Amino acid sequence: MISDRTEYRRGIYFAIGTALCWAILSILLKFALTFADSGSVVWVRMSIAGLIFSFFVVKNQPKDLLFLFKAPKFIYVSALALAFNFYAYMKCIDLTTASNAQIMIQMGPLLLAVSGILYFKEIPKPLQWLGLFLATLGFISFYYDQLQISWHKKEIYAQGNFWIVAAAITWAFYSFIQKIYSSKISPQKLLYVVFIIASISLLPLVDFNVFFNLSLFQWLLLLFLGINSWIAYGFLSEALKRAPASHVSLVITLNPLLTIFIIQCLNHWNLLFIPYEPLNWTGYLGTAFVVTGVGLTVVSQKK
Repeated sequence: MISDRTEYRRGIYFAIGTALCWAILSILLKFALTFADSGSVVWVRMSIAGLIFSFFVVKNQPKDLLFLFKAPKFIYVSALALAFNFYAYMKCIDLTTASNAQIMIQMGPLLLAVSGILYFKEIPKPLQWLGLFLATLGFISFYYDQLQISWHKKEIYAQGNFWIVAAAITWAFYSFIQKIYSSKISPQKLLYVVFIIASISLLPLVDFNVFFNLSLFQWLLLLFLGINSWIAYGFLSEALKRAPASHVSLVITLNPLLTIFIIQCLNHWNLLFIPYEPLNWTGYLGTAFVVTGVGLTVVSQKK
């Protein structure tokens, strides 16, 4: 039962903000690939977010900076998992499309829900079985649709989806570790360590020569990508304080629909700054099944 309707509404607004951040993120990442490589973009994104989290740690609890050197081992492992997730997600966008990455990455929340069922040894509810079935059907339908559209480069498309499956697995692992430690350690401390360690681990993938040739607009875009990550996680944290996790998760699950809607609108108004990403009816049907299936699985999960 929701005791404070005002706080609940604010929580849902924060969740919508997170969904919007992630919806436009994939489109902007696709554009960023026109002037920088995947490793460099991901490193800048994580480094900027990490610095912002560090600033707030210094501002609120300076002693927490030492937590970087004495965090539990699994926190460091989760940071490496998130770093790989960011990079693999970027590789998928590079090899396929922003829409494809947004739909297929929904395997992450699905795997997280399944891991919760296995970890707590729950018997899946009928709605969860239905959600898993619909989501699986949706992934197959969407993959088939995009494969038909990209048949002339089907090997590249398949490679991109290999990366996104790997990204989904590592995201589920990262989130599962975070869920275990979130009751013991503040989210701010956790995210500070995770983003700093992740940015350090990505250093070997960075081509620093790229940064010497960027325009002011390109630098501002990279800066925005980092701020976008910080805002999204900040909004998510605020949403979870005010609204049930299942309601927040359901709102966030809608972000692929927002991505597709934004791309279609920009194309209609001739404002699209990335290659157009077409969908056939099987793609739209697959999208609906994925979002509905993941939503059912997440919402019907035990708190």
